Amino acid sequence: MRIPRILLYCTLICTAIPSDLPKLPEPYQTLADLARGAPPEFTADALLRVVERGKLSDPAARRQLIEEAFRSAAAAKFTVAMQGLPGTTTDTASGSLNRAYSLKLDVLSLESRAVRDLLPIDPASARKLFGDIARPMFSPLSCDDALVYDLSPFYQVLGAVVDSTFDRKQRAKNEHLTFLADYLEQASSPQEIAPLAQIIQSAGVTPQQREGLWASLGGLLENMLADNRSFSASLTSLNLPELQSSFEKYRSKNHACDTDSNGKKASTPKLDLYWQSATSKQLLEAGKKLRYSPSDTPLSETDRATPEWQQQVATYLNYLDGWSADQENSETDYYHEKSNVLMALIELVPAGPLNDRLLADYVDFVGNSNLYRQSPAEWFEEPRRLLERLEPNKIVHAKILEAYQKSGNPVLSLEVALERLLDR
Repeated sequence: MRIPRILLYCTLICTAIPSDLPKLPEPYQTLADLARGAPPEFTADALLRVVERGKLSDPAARRQLIEEAFRSAAAAKFTVAMQGLPGTTTDTASGSLNRAYSLKLDVLSLESRAVRDLLPIDPASARKLFGDIARPMFSPLSCDDALVYDLSPFYQVLGAVVDSTFDRKQRAKNEHLTFLADYLEQASSPQEIAPLAQIIQSAGVTPQQREGLWASLGGLLENMLADNRSFSASLTSLNLPELQSSFEKYRSKNHACDTDSNGKKASTPKLDLYWQSATSKQLLEAGKKLRYSPSDTPLSETDRATPEWQQQVATYLNYLDGWSADQENSETDYYHEKSNVLMALIELVPAGPLNDRLLADYVDFVGNSNLYRQSPAEWFEEPRRLLERLEPNKIVHAKILEAYQKSGNPVLSLEVALERLLDR
């Protein structure tokens, strides 16, 4: 029997949050309460941001929030971060996913971050908490894939745990090396080798111990059989002097994705391009005319205040009203494309009633998107980007915050509270 997602979330939340939690000083209690009403990845992120702000003086309170964030993170939609290959992130679905993954709202990144935040409070407990992180299963990638696994947050914290949580007696017994070796032996993806190499390069160990670690990593590399996409993506990062001999053996037994006209291995992922429908192409081209003159120079604010330009905008909005999700490859593509169009208009149209209307349309559009429930981090990438893009325009930025606060969306309201009460 499959458990409905909303029931699963309720079960996780009720399990994760004890009923007798002590009250936090304000504004942290307000922020924590708001965070608990958001999807789990945003709960974890917000609680950790409260800790990382450095203004909560009580170590017990900080530890309480970190441990709650760790538990909440386990229910995040993304299990592990990925990153787009060079040349694949402009006007593509993989580019939108790359930006979403870069927020590090996946299970592995959030749990690693919680451990990192606990290290200065209680190193021994931080190491124990790190041991509670479930290592994800890495599904093989194909040459069509435009994203590869990004495990850097996990391995950065592993290095910190090895260097800072073992006392002198434990290090004398090589317990820190045994701890690291356990993780080294479990590595199964080429994307794990480069961050492990960084740990070995910077680890506080003797030259002899470091040599032994390099030998272990080299042996792992020599015997690793990688899918073609992961192998192709790993070639540059693994060509290290300390691994040269092992790297040659690794390269000889694995295969890159495709071959170009010169017989050289090349990376050619399949890209889902945006702006492919007739309507979206028309909107894209007409949108460029709102931003640039016929000579391709950006239009000034004066140019965009003329009646002629205002009429162009009115015509453009008529095109926009006739656009729907069924004209695009998917509802997700439509979400990202239309978000970009509305963001560009909010950026271009001078402050006034029309700009206010566009902002209201934007908040209504993102607030009613199904992507919020299907993939919260990917959904949030767009409203977060609007805040960042318009931050230099203080008037419009303030209106965006106000609109988000009034939207009724738990994540948008939480983001405003974090900006106003914490980040600012």
